[in-house]
Amino acid sequence: MKNILRLLILTISALTMINALHAQWVQQNSGTNEMLSDVVMLDTVTAIVVGQSGSILRTSDAGTTWINVAESLSFVERWKSVSFCDAANGIIVGYYGGVVTTTNGGNNWEWHTIPNAQICFSVLQIWSGNIYVGADSGWIYHSVDTGTTWTSEKISIWPIVSLFEWRGDYAEGLPLYALTPYSVCSKVTYPPTPWNEKILKDFQPLGSAAYNGEFCNGGGAGFIVGVQGDMRADPTILRKSMGDTTWRKVSTGILRDGVLLGVSAPSADVIYACGSSGRMFKSTNGGDTWTNTTVPTMEPLRGIYFFDEKRGFAVGNFGEIFFTANGGVTGIDERGDRTPATFQLKQNYPNPFNPSTVISYDLPFSSLVTLKVYDLLGREVETLVGYRQNAGSHSVTFNAGNSPSGIYYYRLRSGTYSETKKFVLLR
Repeated sequence: MKNILRLLILTISALTMINALHAQWVQQNSGTNEMLSDVVMLDTVTAIVVGQSGSILRTSDAGTTWINVAESLSFVERWKSVSFCDAANGIIVGYYGGVVTTTNGGNNWEWHTIPNAQICFSVLQIWSGNIYVGADSGWIYHSVDTGTTWTSEKISIWPIVSLFEWRGDYAEGLPLYALTPYSVCSKVTYPPTPWNEKILKDFQPLGSAAYNGEFCNGGGAGFIVGVQGDMRADPTILRKSMGDTTWRKVSTGILRDGVLLGVSAPSADVIYACGSSGRMFKSTNGGDTWTNTTVPTMEPLRGIYFFDEKRGFAVGNFGEIFFTANGGVTGIDERGDRTPATFQLKQNYPNPFNPSTVISYDLPFSSLVTLKVYDLLGREVETLVGYRQNAGSHSVTFNAGNSPSGIYYYRLRSGTYSETKKFVLLR
């Protein structure tokens, strides 16, 4: 009996280790142990993470290395939220009205102050000068000159925990949303309309609260995440299409108790939600159904951001940062049933191509990988991969966009290994 029990324990331990090795949410070395509040991606490899002990972390290699740019600043703030309107212009807000802005992708920051503001929970940058900040006690602060001057308006009795906007095409106006733990306020920017607050009935029971909201990139539904606490800690997701008048609870099928704290919707089909105890849920059909993906932590994941359907970051307590380049699926899905013995860059297919083609390659061990496309003159066209990947067989799609017909090259590098192949775009 003891031998059987020992074998069972060893088997469970081995399966746990295999799952950790194959997990495609890869933990990063942030260099800090503070609570990380929020994250935003500027491109496929550049991201900004903010923390509640003053850190402003920046990576330009998909999380392999992080630089705390706040170390060069003459002030320390408890940062809560970050927003960028493009790859250059962004803003971070925190406690006591503290605000910093950047115009060069987060390399340098300029200090601003919101008069009389207490705790700033959320921020949304519409364009470089147009900024909304949500604060405690239901105050909204608005600037149209990148934080030099501010107007204020009280729109709710509850704190504004999340600010988000419609991310699809619109004929006139831009719908904005301000989320509180128990309601959502909305308005149109042009022609301007007053803020209109609606109670969210799903977050009224004792112990219930909403925490974050976002509309799908490119158009699609909006999502609000939180917890219902009337009978149990029920992870709750609400959904609303632009034609709907109310936010309706989605039947997620999530059985694990907990709280959902963040949501990211990189497309109309793919949506991610994260929360307590490392919870990560994913939908690939616009929120109709949800599946659990494995993140190697039991700490809360407080912020999440996906640049596209597969590449994203999640951040949380004790300086934990996780990155995925394949949407969080397990390495078993990506690797197949064997580990390649050597590096190999394969010929793309199809070739010639128009406008997209698939490039595949093998990695014999986990390593930092770069895969770039160049034109005939050696000028870089696009970086397809620029981050650490696990051992296995990988593939990536290159879309030539508006590039002209001609001969191009793609080059794979990992450590001392480098290989280049030629392919042809034929329009």
